[in-house]
Amino acid sequence: MRRVRMSDIANELGISTVTVSKAITGREGVSDDLREAIIQKASEMGYVYNGLPHAMRMGRTYTIGILISAKYLGESSFYWVFYRHLLSVLKQTPYSGTLEIVENDEESRCMLPACITANKADGLILLGQFPDPYLAMITAKVERLIFLDFYSDIGACDCVASNNFLGSYNLTKLLIDAGHTRIGFIGSTSATTSILDRYMGFCKAMLEVELPYEPAIDDRDERGQYIDCDLRLGDFTAYICNNDQLAGIVIKRLRELGLEVPRDVSIVGFDNESELVTDGLGVTSLEVNLQAMSQTAVKMLIEHIESNAYQSYGRTFIDGRVVGKQSIAPPKVTRLV
Repeated sequence: MRRVRMSDIANELGISTVTVSKAITGREGVSDDLREAIIQKASEMGYVYNGLPHAMRMGRTYTIGILISAKYLGESSFYWVFYRHLLSVLKQTPYSGTLEIVENDEESRCMLPACITANKADGLILLGQFPDPYLAMITAKVERLIFLDFYSDIGACDCVASNNFLGSYNLTKLLIDAGHTRIGFIGSTSATTSILDRYMGFCKAMLEVELPYEPAIDDRDERGQYIDCDLRLGDFTAYICNNDQLAGIVIKRLRELGLEVPRDVSIVGFDNESELVTDGLGVTSLEVNLQAMSQTAVKMLIEHIESNAYQSYGRTFIDGRVVGKQSIAPPKVTRLV
């Protein structure tokens, strides 16, 4: 059987072979709709793209390295799900993704990832926040990279993050509308930009209705490990937890004290993870738009890799959506003691 060529696809669609080549190799000059139609037709016709000779000419590997800190890969599935979204988006491009988990000692010693030292990646996506010294090291060594799910001034890199400020503001308004006036925020604001932005959104919602707000309750140590935080049960009737994994820890702690959510205490979280994470209870949560964030980050990085006149996007924030479940109820008449 004769091998399908780009010219065959071009003839089927009534377009030029150059246009087909641009679409399949991910180059500029083709609209998203036409690129999708070309890739679909190529798949239908059984076209097989051999990118190796092109990659050798361009000095590219057509691989994107995805770095995740080991400290984020515990019981929560959030970053694994995020990683799958990235791979799904990359499948629509000529690029593949390779995961590299940065262990604690590699992070503290500011070691370059293996995919860079071995020249196996054209660019990097840093998924989840890394310490400032590590960011300073990697931005000094790697030109083409994107910060995903956090932002930083270090290295002046493009950043794609969820709109945590607005999301936390909306969650806080839900608790206020339910009648809560004493709301606590749980999350170490010095740990990540996401947690700090969530705390600031909480503060704005409280200020708007002239309700008092307290400093955030720390939930982790300097290594990012969860600690036994002081819930100050006599002070609050509701809590905003900076993620659903923490919400599950708090729910379990409350149950050990004979308290139930939402009967005695209301709780909201972030990431809309399964009830396996939240100790069997559906927690009202802010669902991050992982697909849109992944698409934006991949698009930016490929542009950065392929364009000689790349224009930085700066910080891009993607809105999430509140998913209501059964963790909010009006406060009890008497305060907890």
